[in-house]
Amino acid sequence: MPKLETLLKRAKEAYEQNRNEEALTILNGATIANNGDAIFLKGEIYFKLQNWGEALNHFSLFLEKYPSDRKAESYCAMIQNILGFYHKDLYNP
Repeated sequence: MPKLETLLKRAKEAYEQNRNEEALTILNGATIANNGDAIFLKGEIYFKLQNWGEALNHFSLFLEKYPSDRKAESYCAMIQNILGFYHKDLYNP
């Protein structure tokens, strides 16, 4: 089994080349329970795939480990804004 660092590098390369499903497959095959970089990368991948719930879960998990991370806080705020969007004219004709 390859080292976690090698798997992270492969997953980041796949993510940067917009091969998001491949990057998720790489990360899901690894044991990443305590690795902040892997958790954050999974959050970014889910964000790019517009899977807001999974992205928010991963960024929240990352923030439990690193509570002062501004980038993760920004992602969480953006997701909350997306999920909370309501346009009364669109939904009430």
